[in-house]
Amino acid sequence: MIKQKGLNRKKGDTESVDLNDVEVDSVTKRFGETVAVDNVSMNVARGEIFGLLGPNGAGKSTLIKMLCGLMSPTSGTIKIGGYGIQDDPVKVKELLGVVPQDIVLYNYLNARENLAFFGRLYGLSGSKLKNRIDELLKFTQLDEKAVKRRISTYSGGMKRRVNIAAALLHEPQVILLDEPTAGLDPKNKLALWEIIQNLHEEGKTILLTTHMMDEAEELCNRVAIMDRGKIIALDAPHQLIKKVKMENTITVVPDRITPKLTEAVNKISGVKRSYRAFDENEGVESLKIITEMAEDILPEVVSAVSSAGTKILSVELSRVTLEDVFILLTGRSLREEEERYL
Repeated sequence: MIKQKGLNRKKGDTESVDLNDVEVDSVTKRFGETVAVDNVSMNVARGEIFGLLGPNGAGKSTLIKMLCGLMSPTSGTIKIGGYGIQDDPVKVKELLGVVPQDIVLYNYLNARENLAFFGRLYGLSGSKLKNRIDELLKFTQLDEKAVKRRISTYSGGMKRRVNIAAALLHEPQVILLDEPTAGLDPKNKLALWEIIQNLHEEGKTILLTTHMMDEAEELCNRVAIMDRGKIIALDAPHQLIKKVKMENTITVVPDRITPKLTEAVNKISGVKRSYRAFDENEGVESLKIITEMAEDILPEVVSAVSSAGTKILSVELSRVTLEDVFILLTGRSLREEEERYL
């Protein structure tokens, strides 16, 4: 396998490379008086995994639609593999594989039949199509029995794997993944992470959107955080974490989280913000407290939890995460955003 330049960079390495597969230059999108995307510029290097994060209404979805060619910018330019999405749309479609959040497979067909259908849409046929389908079915790690079953019988994780395979049929260099692990259990989420990492090792350029901060922190070389139509931060996850200049936060697991509890904690001097977090692996909800004085105010936190009529199950100092950075920058957690729109 030929290694492509930029492929072997370590996660978080931002050294320059000669080729950017995605170039967004001064892009603005207006809907009447509303500015959904406001003068955004960013590049994604060949072989990079790049995360695009933002709360609802940040302009992220509009930017993704423009990257896919589904919407034209009001001003500015977007290039995929060096080709303008407006000047060379056919070439861009050859280079770009899009994996939407929604499953776009036919339930009454099996995995092989679905891939054959989409392969023909890409102009593939004969032995070339058959060989490509065989490669991708191995890539999805589905067993032979599963391959022969209708998609309607698949789990969410299995459907997502075939969904990704359908976007890879024409061997695109750039892959856009929109919320690839949304709604998956921890086991299936880790399986999808492995697939994404395998694509990265093959030299593919990956741009993903996600509501999972641990996902962005684990997978991405760099992330951009959007809010109110602008990119407000762009760097490697560990560099963004370093910029907040905090060593620890406080994580409290109470028997229940109530408005009275969060109010009591937020009144403590030195607390910048608190938010609810959920550990999918442990099935435990906690209250995370962002502060520069974690060790100093820990006794006050314990007292505040008790005064709110709740019982502490555990309390600890935790490392600062990308989600803490996101909340400090936007004032919102992605989980709160999700709950608001349920």
